[in-house]
Amino acid sequence: MSTPAQHLSAFVDRAGDDDETGARIRRAMAGESAPRFRDRLLLERAAWLARSTDRTLQDIADDCGFRGYDVFVRAFRRELGASPSAWRAEPTSWEIDAPGDVHVHPPDGIVLPAWASYDDTPSIGVSYVAVFSGDERFVPLDGPPGT
Repeated sequence: MSTPAQHLSAFVDRAGDDDETGARIRRAMAGESAPRFRDRLLLERAAWLARSTDRTLQDIADDCGFRGYDVFVRAFRRELGASPSAWRAEPTSWEIDAPGDVHVHPPDGIVLPAWASYDDTPSIGVSYVAVFSGDERFVPLDGPPGT
């Protein structure tokens, strides 16, 4: 059985594909390396899970693919300014600054920005991708899911 971290890694690996999907992923990663993009999204998902569920922090770290709890704690503190347990007690936004402005969109996806054509009209609108579930269908959005 694949984990959410493996699903996201497989999605990010598609950035090398020479097709429309690969191009959209490369565009979303603008300014970030593929590993940084993947790790940031996994950490954002971990923060959302810490804020929105009562799962143990160890379980969240495992689910998000961190090599160990200590690695998770260091990354969390570096990016969100507090240990996972302190942050959970007084949570702030789970979004981490990103040049491409692509963030986790709970419960299991991301929202990719519109892809403008040469005349600056969107040829592909904003879309939601369930990257953590393995169902990578692009769902066009007029706004965020649930609106």
